[in-house]
Amino acid sequence: MRNLLGLGVVLGAGLAMTGCSQITVTSDTIVNGTAQIADATTNAVQQTSNGTTNASRSAFAQNHDARRKFVDSQYDMLKNEAARGHGEDLNALAYMMRADDKQAFAARIQQNYAALFDGQPTADAFLTRLYSVMGTPSDMRETSRVAQS
Repeated sequence: MRNLLGLGVVLGAGLAMTGCSQITVTSDTIVNGTAQIADATTNAVQQTSNGTTNASRSAFAQNHDARRKFVDSQYDMLKNEAARGHGEDLNALAYMMRADDKQAFAARIQQNYAALFDGQPTADAFLTRLYSVMGTPSDMRETSRVAQS
């Protein structure tokens, strides 16, 4: 029992130092031994994951620069998922492109695979192709209007 309490304290302190949700170890947490500590750990990790996901779903992730960085780092995965017509990176790109229907987005990417992925385009060249196939995202249209004013 004492070892479990020590494990909980060390785990909670470690998570607190890394900026994650802290686990509070109480007598209720240890009632059923390690299962309760595992549950507390799972809950803390889930809360941290949710916070990270929600933070990344901001307007900052839906602009050309963010898309360029994403495509640059995930191009090979996007190419693979585009061939299959589904995947997490395609879903992320759909979100970044402000697409309302992720499945329709992925299907259209798959239908236009050759035009989008021919050769080894730079991230900017790929995005130019993507905008041509999918339409220019609203953030790019807003930027164009401001530049023309």
